Amino acid sequence: MQQLNEDQIDCLGELINVAYGKATARVADIMGAFATMRPPQIAVIDREQFRELLQQACSSATSCYLARQIFMGDVSGEVVFLLDEASAINITTYLQAQLGSDDNDDDDVLLELGNIVTAAMMNELCAQMEARVTLGEPELHRLSVLPESNQGSAPAAFDHVIKVETVIEFAEQQIHGRIFILTHGQCFEWIRRTLDRMLDDLPS
Repeated sequence: MQQLNEDQIDCLGELINVAYGKATARVADIMGAFATMRPPQIAVIDREQFRELLQQACSSATSCYLARQIFMGDVSGEVVFLLDEASAINITTYLQAQLGSDDNDDDDVLLELGNIVTAAMMNELCAQMEARVTLGEPELHRLSVLPESNQGSAPAAFDHVIKVETVIEFAEQQIHGRIFILTHGQCFEWIRRTLDRMLDDLPS
């Protein structure tokens, strides 16, 4: 599996920091609350590590939520937004109170939130990298602790996973969200070349 060197990781980190910041601002507008975001931690992992992270997330709570959205174009793959159960409850409870009604389905609220986060982040990230992409329809999955053979997994075509982990903090709520950008070797190589080009364009 291909990896990124330290300079490439730093460059990608700056891009994702800006992109995730845009997503955080969108969520803060919806929730009507000031939000701060811890600097994202970034790592490149493989499919097996991705499966293990999903299993750990589910094992530490009754369940967790996965918002998934494919992207196609200059680069293709899937972006996944993982929320633990406590974060999901914090979000839905707060938004129901803001709306003054509990008629809205929790899954609809989480799906819309996942769509906002993944779309805002991916659109900004791709704009910075000058990549043209189209986002597919979002999906929401609730994962519970399952037997090993039934665990959710990354599609076999995606052998590179970029893990982006941060905590979005509101005045009274904490939302621990992790984003995974799943892609295959050819697209990952495109990302590496683009990061190198951006590094070369930096003032010396």
